[in-house]
Amino acid sequence: MTGFPKGLTRLPSTFIHIGAIPAFFLASALMYEPKALIALLNAGLDYVSFGSVQNFNAVICSAIILFVLAVFRMTLWLIRKRFPSDMWRYAFWCALEIIVCCAFTGLYLVLMDRGSDGGFFHYFGCSLKSIGSMLIIPYLVLALLYMALDSGNNPLEGDARLKFYDNRHQLKFITESRSILYIESNENYIILHYLENGIEKKVQIRNSMKNIEPLCEQAGFARTHRCFIVNPLHIKSVRKDTGGFNYADLGCERSEGIPISKKYYDSITSLL
Repeated sequence: MTGFPKGLTRLPSTFIHIGAIPAFFLASALMYEPKALIALLNAGLDYVSFGSVQNFNAVICSAIILFVLAVFRMTLWLIRKRFPSDMWRYAFWCALEIIVCCAFTGLYLVLMDRGSDGGFFHYFGCSLKSIGSMLIIPYLVLALLYMALDSGNNPLEGDARLKFYDNRHQLKFITESRSILYIESNENYIILHYLENGIEKKVQIRNSMKNIEPLCEQAGFARTHRCFIVNPLHIKSVRKDTGGFNYADLGCERSEGIPISKKYYDSITSLL
């Protein structure tokens, strides 16, 4: 399946989604006033005494969308390492966010209208039609933007060089991203296994997997185990041994293969 840009699940993009999508909805509702949406936002017009119920409902609906997105996006950020990295599952997640947003805005609007005009399901359907269709626009724009950025900055598509530092932030090793086979941890050190003129070599650096993982994610590398990170370009096959354990074969000196824990199995196979 087609992988989605990992930038979509990083913390900066998480906050961008949480802020940009409800802001787009509020600006569209107040500035452009789509006819179907305005009819929906007039819920409670006969029961309130203040001036513009339409603007008031638009603000409250934006706050509801903000809250729902905050819960969903922070959850996605927390499970980002276990979330299967294919576009269909990410699209399903986005659709679920929109549906929940519409369910809560529909609930709010039916309460404002005191249950008239068909009750909750009427307002839920109207919310899906007007609010949901409007929310699709910023979702698509953000997804396309991150896909463009990802394709333009993916080191695996060129000869970009990776710089590895030790835990004192001193530069220790520079190499092309495609030359890296895999990285393993050994107590307080990481060991980089790489190819140089077709010969497998390795270098040891005092650092942790946690510190280098952001660089590896940017390069398109994938975690297979708490002690291993692999360059998917070099995975020849994924197999299961007689004991039921999964391994990635890279065709390198590590003949037993790179172990793949159950936690990372789906994300690894989706890259192949």
